[in-house]
Amino acid sequence: MIRQTKQTRLEKEKRRKRFDPIAAFGELLIIIGLLFGLFAFWDVFVTDWQVASYNHQALDSFQKNTKSCPNRISKDERKSAPPSIGIKQENETLGALHVPKWNYMVIPVKEGTTQLILNTGAAGHYETTALPGQIGNFSVAAHRRSFGSNFRRIDVLKPGDTVVMETDNEWLIYKVRNHKIVSPTQSNVILPVPEKPGEQPTERLMTMTTCNPEYGNWERYIVHLNFDHWVPRKSGIPQELAEGGNACAG
Repeated sequence: MIRQTKQTRLEKEKRRKRFDPIAAFGELLIIIGLLFGLFAFWDVFVTDWQVASYNHQALDSFQKNTKSCPNRISKDERKSAPPSIGIKQENETLGALHVPKWNYMVIPVKEGTTQLILNTGAAGHYETTALPGQIGNFSVAAHRRSFGSNFRRIDVLKPGDTVVMETDNEWLIYKVRNHKIVSPTQSNVILPVPEKPGEQPTERLMTMTTCNPEYGNWERYIVHLNFDHWVPRKSGIPQELAEGGNACAG
């Protein structure tokens, strides 16, 4: 009886030690799932934390080199052609985007749209498009998720909403016209006259581009805006940013 019991125990231990391919495959799937989960957490959240300091440095540097503006609401709203800011070098800061609808979020805008530039948390200016405030289509790109997630809430912008481009000497006020979702290859949305190759522009436009859906990149979310007016910095803060609290450095 004792011999049989020992034999039975040994047989059970052998069966337990035998390689089970189904169990091993299941464990492998669990490990892969954990790795993907960790990567997704890093890509979405950790990169946001990492670029926060880059954003702060870019904005701080821009403000230090920019004329301060009076701490008052400007009444000097001009419909005339705003002055040109001049051509910038790649990775140089053009200014900053202020988006009241996004809790008055402020985003540095740099020249160029390489991944290296966008991964600093900035919005990048398409170098072949118009400069801010000029006739044509001033177009920018930014990440929807990760590396700042600056355009994450682009889908809440509705016709009539305001986006303000801050430059060295002016505030340029744009109003949302419409939005569309296109394929990543549809680059004609940033033409001087969107989607109309060869046509001469007569308007001062702005286009914001980012990935769509929020956690994917197989589409592009596009917002077109019309230039409305501009305000000289020396006259104060534009009405559209009056409640923002951080519109002017000085």
